[in-house]
Amino acid sequence: MSDKNIGHGEQLSPDQALNLAREFKAGRDLIRAENICRQILKTAPEYHPAYHELGLLAVDKGQLSHATQLVSQAIALNDRIYVYHRNLCELYRRLGSLGKAVAAGQRATTLQEDDLDAHYNLGLALADSGLMQEAADSYHRALALNPKHGLSWNNLGAALEKLGNESAAEEAYSRAVQLDQRHHEAQNNLGAIYSVQGKLDEARTCFEKAIEATPGFISPHYNLSSLKVYDKDDPHLKLLEEMALTIGANQSLDERIRLSFALGKAREDAGNHDTAFVAYENGNRLKHNRLSMDERKADGNLAKIMEVFDQPFFEARTKPALSDRTPVFIVGLPRSGTTLIEQILASHPEVYGGGELSQLREVLAKPSGVAADRTFIEYVGDLSTVEFETLGHEYLERVWALSPESRFITDKMPANYFFIGMIHLIFPDAKIIHSVRDPIDSCFSCYARLFNETMEFAYDLGTLGRYAARYLRLMWHWHNVLPTDTVLDVRYEDIVDDVEGQARRMLDYIGLPWSDECLKFYENKRPV
Repeated sequence: MSDKNIGHGEQLSPDQALNLAREFKAGRDLIRAENICRQILKTAPEYHPAYHELGLLAVDKGQLSHATQLVSQAIALNDRIYVYHRNLCELYRRLGSLGKAVAAGQRATTLQEDDLDAHYNLGLALADSGLMQEAADSYHRALALNPKHGLSWNNLGAALEKLGNESAAEEAYSRAVQLDQRHHEAQNNLGAIYSVQGKLDEARTCFEKAIEATPGFISPHYNLSSLKVYDKDDPHLKLLEEMALTIGANQSLDERIRLSFALGKAREDAGNHDTAFVAYENGNRLKHNRLSMDERKADGNLAKIMEVFDQPFFEARTKPALSDRTPVFIVGLPRSGTTLIEQILASHPEVYGGGELSQLREVLAKPSGVAADRTFIEYVGDLSTVEFETLGHEYLERVWALSPESRFITDKMPANYFFIGMIHLIFPDAKIIHSVRDPIDSCFSCYARLFNETMEFAYDLGTLGRYAARYLRLMWHWHNVLPTDTVLDVRYEDIVDDVEGQARRMLDYIGLPWSDECLKFYENKRPV
């Protein structure tokens, strides 16, 4: 029977013709399948399954916008077919129309509560929308229908990790891996958690299994490169070199960036410094091109901070009451040794290492009674002593939730050096340790690293150098306008040369007795 006769009542019914179209589609004859669907609609324009099938064919051809229109036409003719809504949810998600994706996914799960794929697709849309708890709930519903659905376990792990529930995320990734040892994404995600926990052997094993399962998956190559030291004959270095020659447009920009940084690290370890820099330069260029750094604004903010926070400004203000809890801020350039300092201090039995905390920035961004569009530079002059105390109380409540019994908690967010003036006004008894490292070393260490966070200044040598220059000017300013004992400078190079001497110096500054545990900082099992 020829295609041109399909759809005529005397030949095939619409249902029979659609089944034939699906057979052609299964055989990858997309043109003939599409022709059949269009012939059906000529004689049966209300036959919504043909619109849906045309939408699926458009997906196969990469025409997502057109596919969305076709599936929407099917829904306009019949709103109660859950599969239409389920597929529309995924189409909208891929196109970035996340609100519409969530609405379609919710409609699908309402129409068919026991469809695993509907709950899974909705979970993806919710996760892309940043609604992690709702996404986790959707994945849980999918897993209630099929506990062996590895994709749901993996994506549940990702949602839980973003919610801060690392132990539950680890369990979810582990379940996905148990179901399929070749689940490369789950292996990579589980390895990343092990890496943060310091379980480096387990992490390497996961990354190696992910690579073995899917060699073209770039993330585990990048993650593995940070956990090993290469020599010139390392097989993984050879593999990275081969991948760099063959990587094409089918790989995402993120994948190409990760490969460049992994290759740079491997080449640097192997002593190939010139070619290592070429790889780093490529990765940084790709990353820098997708970020925006408003240096004029950064210069303006620096000038405003130094103008507002002058010596008379501090002298004119009454200090808030002292607290029985003392925050220890560790500041400096990124890659300047702040982690090493915190690890030494956190090895003391009376100090809890909080890591890089966002609480100070969050508290200063939204103080009670201050318009949301005003920065701390703009509103600080209007604050009373009581309002400074309120800001301090809010910060302490948030941070001490991490370790309620601790007397000292470290906050090693390096960029808190911007807020040293505010810190001094809010916490007159706070301890501020400034990690000082040769700026060239810190800057190159930044340039050779792909940060998890944005760090938009780090991916261009000129931008990076100017950022370091602003930092040096601001730290010079704080030393000049604040009392001499407000900030303790600790040189990274001095710690390397004399760990005990510098550890004693820091503990004396904080007001803590000596502990031999501080010299065993490398045995500290806390996540870094």
